[in-house]
Amino acid sequence: MLFDTVCIAGVGLIGGSFGLALRERRLARRVIGLTRREETARAAQQVGAVDFATTNPVEAARGADLILLAPPVGQITPLCEHLAPIVSAGAIVTDAGSTKAGIVRDCGAVFGANAMFVGGHPMAGSERTGVENAHGNLFEKAVWILTPTADTPETAVNRMVELIEALGAVPLLLDAALHDSLLAVTSHLPHVTAAALVHLFMAAQNQTEFAQHLIATGWRDSTRVAGGSPEMWRDICLANAPAIAHNVEDMIAQLEEFRDMLRDTDGERLYRWFDEARAVRTKHGYFPRS
Repeated sequence: MLFDTVCIAGVGLIGGSFGLALRERRLARRVIGLTRREETARAAQQVGAVDFATTNPVEAARGADLILLAPPVGQITPLCEHLAPIVSAGAIVTDAGSTKAGIVRDCGAVFGANAMFVGGHPMAGSERTGVENAHGNLFEKAVWILTPTADTPETAVNRMVELIEALGAVPLLLDAALHDSLLAVTSHLPHVTAAALVHLFMAAQNQTEFAQHLIATGWRDSTRVAGGSPEMWRDICLANAPAIAHNVEDMIAQLEEFRDMLRDTDGERLYRWFDEARAVRTKHGYFPRS
């Protein structure tokens, strides 16, 4: 048992899975959920993600020695500000946000020396949302990024590493800005691209009803993540706008290069372009996580 009382603020897919994993592995004596709605609190208790859930921040966070913040990224800093007067001195506060630089800067300043804030991002999840889709093995073999700063106490980082490993995940320490730059390529832009493909389909569907009968597995696979939470992805894109915009420009350049190959009917270049992509995708896309 690594912690006495854990508070999970935002008991959705990530927060709920975290609670299930803690309880199944007996890593905390008590797990408390903090939710925005009463129905979510009831659902979190029904699936066993928490011992108790409430919409009252004082009731949820007071006395906790670990707090996980798992709402949409746009709500994390305001939530920190709300919880700061409640959090016990010496408690560890971490988050599960998909962007890090702004959160680490702002939340670290909010808690100051009272609590120990350690930015975090478990690289796990699904396009499905809600605590009803949570499961206790979500984090097994997943990379769990931590983004400590020079001011982050080493004891807090070490305890988070111990917890991550106990959950079956793989801890990785990164600079927050580097995290955001890399995630723009590996996570954020793919969601934008998936949504763009769906919008192109919508345009085709408006032109002819036959479009809906011609959906193939490639479209389904490429657009799967477009089924994610609009609120979550709006907040992620706003929080990491410069890095995402930069990569949108790079994507446009890739598509323009591809368009030129088509215009030139350059089969050799097209083959090399697809072959390079196939080789990298085969190496990284199907490699088991370790």
